[in-house]
Amino acid sequence: MKSRLLITVLLAWLPLSAAAQSLSLEECLSMASENGYQSRRSSLSVDMARAQRNEALWEYFPRVSVTAFGYDALNPLLHLTLRDVLGNSDAANVLRSEITDWAYQNGVKPYYDAFRSGWGSSVSVIQPLFAGGRIINGNRLARLGADAAVLQDSLARTTLRDSVENKYWRIVALQEKRAILNQTADFLSSLDKDLSSAVEAGLALETDLLQLRLKKGELEAGRYMLEGGLALAKMDLFSEIGYPYRYQDLSSIELSESLEDLPSPTEILRPDVSATPQFRLLDMQVEATKLQKKMAVGELLPQVAIGGMYGYTALSRPRPGRFNGVVFATLQIPITDMGKALQRSKRYDYQVKQAALDAEYLQEKLQLLEGKLRLEMESAWNQMQVTADAVEVATQLLAQMRTQYAAGRITASELMRVSLEVNTARENLLSRRIAYRKALRAYQALQS
Repeated sequence: MKSRLLITVLLAWLPLSAAAQSLSLEECLSMASENGYQSRRSSLSVDMARAQRNEALWEYFPRVSVTAFGYDALNPLLHLTLRDVLGNSDAANVLRSEITDWAYQNGVKPYYDAFRSGWGSSVSVIQPLFAGGRIINGNRLARLGADAAVLQDSLARTTLRDSVENKYWRIVALQEKRAILNQTADFLSSLDKDLSSAVEAGLALETDLLQLRLKKGELEAGRYMLEGGLALAKMDLFSEIGYPYRYQDLSSIELSESLEDLPSPTEILRPDVSATPQFRLLDMQVEATKLQKKMAVGELLPQVAIGGMYGYTALSRPRPGRFNGVVFATLQIPITDMGKALQRSKRYDYQVKQAALDAEYLQEKLQLLEGKLRLEMESAWNQMQVTADAVEVATQLLAQMRTQYAAGRITASELMRVSLEVNTARENLLSRRIAYRKALRAYQALQS
């Protein structure tokens, strides 16, 4: 009851008359690529990876920094008295007393204060000359990450394309099923008129007419349910691709593609799976692990850098400051962390072997999957061809039965039964086309 009520509400929103609109598959895919959540998110991942690649380039350039400082202490940082200079002996005490008296008499302090306040500023430049290859390998790793992000973006868009195509063809299938039901309903309506006249003339039984109208009622109920399902399917598709719509306009929006013109398996076969994005990503993972190992080995090697600094300092006011500069070179040899870095290098070596093993294993699985999808696609194609032949035979049989009915050789019930069998055959063909379209897309998705 709830489902019928929902369908009733949806159909109530449908317009009585509206300008028809048509959407192609390419238009839906284009809107999904621009508006879809997954496509926008994967595009941002690509932008982040490229920004990280550009960030790694700056490791090649010198590190330039500007430093400024100032201080003001409560007490001088340096306070020297005569005791600090002469010591604490008897002779030193006598001398200190005489110097202190002389200093006070002449207005001189008998102590020395410095570094009460001061300031300074400088510019420094440091250029790494050798960092164990970590700068070069870090940039290679960043470039590899950017390439991997592009591949992942391609996979995300393929997943989105699969989702959109499945929903699109589901709606197309419902549209074609509706067309089949409408064609059958028109035929039964025409037969109803003929049979009504025959009953009035006493040439047919009223029970045949009642059976016919019972089938018409069942067909109408099915068409009613189909319209509600079609409205729900359209809303699902439009929501994913970001297509603006109103509930009352749903019935006027039709999808333009057809399930009749489908390529054969021989037109799209591509047995090489080594070029698939999944396999290329595994290759990149192997390469990234190798670069990480090289960076770990680089931590064991010496690091050499040169630099220079120039600035102005006034460390102890009121004494005047001065400009000064210095150049320097550094050599850093890791000692304590050498054992840890060596074990890290071994760990990455195992990871390289594991990634290579995963790549080999996935290649085998991809080849197996390619064979399975190819078999399913060819099987669905053959089944579709057989069902198409059955529809052609059923259509020819219906034409002959119409001729026999017009000649009075068969009853209306027999003609109606054959007509419904033709309807069933057409629906079976539609199901086979849908199954083949899904198998076809699954095979194409593996190769994209």
